[in-house]
Amino acid sequence: MARSLPGFLALIVAVALICCSFAAAASTFQPISESHRSAALETFDRSYGSLEETYEALQTFDVLGVERKPDVGTAACQSVSQTLVSSSSTLKDIFYALKVNGVLKCEVDADSVEGIVSTLQTAVGSASSLLEFYHSIGGLVLVKNQALKDDLYLADAEGVFRSIKALSQSDGRWRYSSSNPESSTYAAGLALEALAGVISLSSSEIDQSLIGTTKNDILKLFERVEKYDDGAVYFDGEESDAHENQGPITSTWSVIRGITSFAAVTSGNLNLPGEKILGLAKFFLGVGIPGDAKDFFNQVDSLACLENNRQVLSWNDFLCLFD
Repeated sequence: MARSLPGFLALIVAVALICCSFAAAASTFQPISESHRSAALETFDRSYGSLEETYEALQTFDVLGVERKPDVGTAACQSVSQTLVSSSSTLKDIFYALKVNGVLKCEVDADSVEGIVSTLQTAVGSASSLLEFYHSIGGLVLVKNQALKDDLYLADAEGVFRSIKALSQSDGRWRYSSSNPESSTYAAGLALEALAGVISLSSSEIDQSLIGTTKNDILKLFERVEKYDDGAVYFDGEESDAHENQGPITSTWSVIRGITSFAAVTSGNLNLPGEKILGLAKFFLGVGIPGDAKDFFNQVDSLACLENNRQVLSWNDFLCLFD
């Protein structure tokens, strides 16, 4: 894996700009800049396929401040509308349709929202795998965050939390289902993001002992982190389920999504060493410009998550992520 080229952080205030110039002089990890924006246009300059690919392209452009083609929004919104009314749409389809809608603010029919909410709530109640929990809970969170439905709560949120928590392993990794003995760091990230969704959808406080044991799971997970001599850290994806075939970039992205989501909805802090959070940022700053669209999105999204959650993760190092 390349370990050169730029890193990442668009600072908004003048003090941050000063910090960027200071950090650039003192570190080999430089913020992502024009080269990434140009590469984004080349990497995603094609007709989008699935809603997942469409979301990743749109989100990458938005984070980097790249102007998207004017006809992309129209075609994507048509796909969103069709997906949300189709009885054959999978939970994953609905999840990414709502993700795209969050970026484009499409016109979504109120009746279709009611139907989608009912479908997702039913799916949560009958879920037997981590991915079912992840997509159904994630979909409900998106509906709530986009204000598509008022007073949206999850029935028996604590029971759902316990069901997901039952898939955790003693080393901090998670299984995809109770019938699958294999576990992975990638699955851990999905589980933590799903648990964060449960908390945000709960109408009452989740048992704090469950929150505490989950925080301990995160600490255990970070004992598995791999480290470079320059301080960059990452999660090796080689131990992931064979059918998932997740590499270090994808596995590390998943964990970052998970811990930032969980930290944002819980009180206190995760007690993660600041140098390890900094190391995650260094890892993504050091991978260069990925040639693969999925890796490109994972890099940009990971750094955006770290930047947007500096306070909840209790790290304020003078490392610039975006220029």
